[in-house]
Amino acid sequence: MPPTYRAAFSGDRRNVPLARNAIASFARICGFSADEVADIRLAAGEALSNAVEHGRAPKSNGFSVRCNFFEDELTIEIRDNGEGFSLEGKRDETPIEQRNRGFGIFLMRRLMDGVHFDRNGTLVRLTRRHVS
Repeated sequence: MPPTYRAAFSGDRRNVPLARNAIASFARICGFSADEVADIRLAAGEALSNAVEHGRAPKSNGFSVRCNFFEDELTIEIRDNGEGFSLEGKRDETPIEQRNRGFGIFLMRRLMDGVHFDRNGTLVRLTRRHVS
């Protein structure tokens, strides 16, 4: 059976480092190098911060994390209860070095092999292949 990790957290910002460290520990257990774990930790941290910032809902605040490692690929899913967003029409043409915000999705895409948004962005799926 492939290794998995699941947890649910309240929407308190202080839970971001806890979840980020749990994801990094899982990646280490799966055999990723220290440099790879640092990339995974940073990308996951961006997704987790977004879940806390944008994932608030009137009835249920918080986020969940699910990780699995199968056939040399780590999949991290971060789900929140917010209203979500649309990536269509959201392209900011401002040069990245002049922006005050908006580096999170850019970083996730640079550091991970795959970044997918489902449910209008309330589910972020990050993937990273382990190269032996």
